[in-house]
Amino acid sequence: MRVAISLLVLLLSVCGVQTESHGTDASTELKELRDMVVELRVTLRHTRDDVKVLEADNVAMKQRLAVSESKVQVLEDENKAVKERMAASESKVEALERALQDTKVEMKTEVENLKKENATQEAELTAVKTRLTATETEVENLEKEIRAAPKVAFSAALGSGYTQAGDNDLNLEFKRVITNVGEAYSSSTGFFTAPVRGVYYFRFTVMDPLDSRIMDIRMCKNGEQLMKLYEYDTDGGATYLSSGLALQLEKGDTVNMVLPAGSRLKDNADNHSTFSGFLLFPL
Repeated sequence: MRVAISLLVLLLSVCGVQTESHGTDASTELKELRDMVVELRVTLRHTRDDVKVLEADNVAMKQRLAVSESKVQVLEDENKAVKERMAASESKVEALERALQDTKVEMKTEVENLKKENATQEAELTAVKTRLTATETEVENLEKEIRAAPKVAFSAALGSGYTQAGDNDLNLEFKRVITNVGEAYSSSTGFFTAPVRGVYYFRFTVMDPLDSRIMDIRMCKNGEQLMKLYEYDTDGGATYLSSGLALQLEKGDTVNMVLPAGSRLKDNADNHSTFSGFLLFPL
């Protein structure tokens, strides 16, 4: 604006000089100058309007700039907060990575220990399976032996009434057979004959009402005395003798009970006087 006014003053000065120098052309030039002044005034008015618009735009721009600066500040604050959170997160991530690494090491160690324990348990299991197989084999063999072993067991009673020995010893015949598995006992002779070599157990019980009498009994093997028991009483009540022996016999050996001369035994349906035996195991 100041430039336009200065140009106008300059033009007026030039016009004054030229009017003095050229008197004849003054009116024409003055008219031209006036036209120029009018144009300058119009231009000046437009320029003022433009300046106002620019000033308004400048104010709006300053306002937007202020808003933008405020937003930028907010964004910077948020960015700072994000950076702080990121730094904290990175620190946590590093801590988690260290913890994960430690956990991996611990897990690896634990896995190795478990593998060792598993190997030990597998070895123990293999040993147990081996022992179990051996035990099963042994059981099967024992079962076979038991099934193959002879079954020998008997029990027999004298029978009702008195059995009296005269002047000589009497071989006792236990006639009432209760059990005779294997048929090794003969009720007609009173002898047990071993069917196989082995260890046998024999037991007897005999009874007699004693009234100033002696009761005695003998067990014999192959005709030779192995054991003798006796009892004396005067009350007339029932008196018992009972005992047993485990004998190793060869096949064909015999065992029997003998009533010495002058002795007496009694039996009835209650089987007070019995002779029993069975095979413990073969040899």
